Amino acid sequence: MSRRATRIRAQIAATVSPIAPPGDMFVCQTRDVSQVGCFLDTATVLDLGARVAIVVFDKGRGSPVEVTGEVTRVLGGQHPGMGIRLLEPTDDWSIMIAHVVREAGPHDKPGRRLRVLVVGDERRQRGALALYVTSGWDVRFATDLDGTVEALRGVVLDAVIAEHDSNDDRWPPVMDEARKIQPGARRIVRGVKNGPAPEAPLVHRFVERDAGLDALLDALTADRL
Repeated sequence: MSRRATRIRAQIAATVSPIAPPGDMFVCQTRDVSQVGCFLDTATVLDLGARVAIVVFDKGRGSPVEVTGEVTRVLGGQHPGMGIRLLEPTDDWSIMIAHVVREAGPHDKPGRRLRVLVVGDERRQRGALALYVTSGWDVRFATDLDGTVEALRGVVLDAVIAEHDSNDDRWPPVMDEARKIQPGARRIVRGVKNGPAPEAPLVHRFVERDAGLDALLDALTADRL
């Protein structure tokens, strides 16, 4: 985003879909916003010049806002993220920014948010998207074992969540790779209990799909087994 633009610190949930080159969707939050762009607080950084589609939710009007942009700045270190310049800011975006400006107040420096990898097929990802968008976590997605291994080797994660039912034979190899590559990450299976629930040491916690965000948050933050 332009360094000349007036930026307002704001944490707004964002769903990001790389479009050029194409890539996997991920969920994060904005760190700040302006009339011409935003800075995304995320460990999933893309190359300079990459183009993305971003969907955020305008709380003031209760509706989603979709824009496209280009990566113009990338940060690593303890607070990774990337600056996005909007290609054609929409009227909806401008209205949302005006609302953010009116509501802006003093903010403390945000702490590091939970970094979570969600593994599941596209149908399960779509079904769970609303939950992860409202979580406030830095979320990336994988659809298969190869994508899981690639993500596990990318950044340090707080948790790996397999969106599979308890009797699904796809979650054991996912959890096994997570245990080997990132043993410090919480390993959680979230789905329908069709038979015995996954247990330690391969899985830290099984969460029923209908239990909601509070149960999932408890599974992520409970004392480790």
